[in-house]
Amino acid sequence: MVPSEGDDEGGRTETPFEARRRLDRGPRICCVGSSVLTGIPWALYEYLMDGTPQNTTVLLRRGMKSAPGQFERLLYEMCRQSTHLEARWILPDPDAGPGAAFLRDNEMVSGSDLVLAFFDPQNVMTCGTGHGVAAAVARGGPGDSGVPRRHATVS
Repeated sequence: MVPSEGDDEGGRTETPFEARRRLDRGPRICCVGSSVLTGIPWALYEYLMDGTPQNTTVLLRRGMKSAPGQFERLLYEMCRQSTHLEARWILPDPDAGPGAAFLRDNEMVSGSDLVLAFFDPQNVMTCGTGHGVAAAVARGGPGDSGVPRRHATVS
């Protein structure tokens, strides 16, 4: 939580969503999901459709040459059909070298107000999904920077 503008030290706090509204930009939600997921969890659908404000941006990852996973494709389509959500594909920087996907994930997390991760219980947080969660935990709080930055590109 961020202290509200003009409040003294024990005053009201604002959520990251309220802070973004004050900064004249909608909230950014980074959604990462395991490649084995074949659908969107109902809780995520409900949250995005009913629990987010206007001008919410959903950040989705994809590779430079590979097609996005089923989870990301379904989320993208859901956002396209919504009146208040915008989906943005975040791709690795082609010049970033072998760790480009991990750099992209770090920057997606840094540019987000909220990170939501979904994975199959049999394959708990493997590969990129686990890296996204680790980056969010390491960051610890809402980021103030925007995406893209040096190692990510937006399509």
